[in-house]
Amino acid sequence: MMKKIVLFLTGLTICMSAWTQEPRVDTVAVMIIDRMATVIGELNSCSFTLNTTMDVNDPDFGLIKRTWTDEVYLVGPDKMHLQTHGDKGNRGFWYNGWQAVTYSFDENNFATIEAPDNLIAMIDTINHHYGIEFPAADFFYPTFTDDLLANFDTIVFLGKKKLNGRECFHILVSNQAISVQMWFTGDAFTLPQQFVIRYKNEENRQYEATFSNWQLNPEIPAAVFEFTPPPAAREVSILPRYKR
Repeated sequence: MMKKIVLFLTGLTICMSAWTQEPRVDTVAVMIIDRMATVIGELNSCSFTLNTTMDVNDPDFGLIKRTWTDEVYLVGPDKMHLQTHGDKGNRGFWYNGWQAVTYSFDENNFATIEAPDNLIAMIDTINHHYGIEFPAADFFYPTFTDDLLANFDTIVFLGKKKLNGRECFHILVSNQAISVQMWFTGDAFTLPQQFVIRYKNEENRQYEATFSNWQLNPEIPAAVFEFTPPPAAREVSILPRYKR
């Protein structure tokens, strides 16, 4: 199972089976991915916007699109805040290094979860036990390149392409179950700009996400990561999918 890209962005577990095609790994593609991972790994803080479109299977109409937007704020090694608006509902998430809070703007209720003391462990734990997804978490894992090499047979550089007016590096990774196209800025930072996941065994269902408004090492006040219940908000319990 790939540790990040499908687990946190879509909740899908990939069962890897034998792959008859010869592996094709492009060293240029690996170098670009490594460069991106190094830059992100050295950041103290960042923020970005992620606009996402996902195909879902409707029993009456087949595949239809759902869209939403996430505003994400991160401070290493132990703070996160995000707000989600769109077809998934309107929600907020706060993590201050020792607890996480998820809040529904639509229902005005919140749940508090004890959490590990670093971002990566928090994402792993809360996703596994509660099914909460974290937008683009894959790209922030220090093992991102190794995870791709371990789980995809094809990793190729497709050249430089224009994306939303910017020159980007275009990379394709693929295995028997899925293919992922990724675009990274063609500048010194090599930041993720967009990715598209196609599920080959699910009517080519797609998940597409586009980054914008990248801010690198911004000063983000600590209060951003502290949740204050709005008036009349109810605290509710959130039951784990799996025992700790």
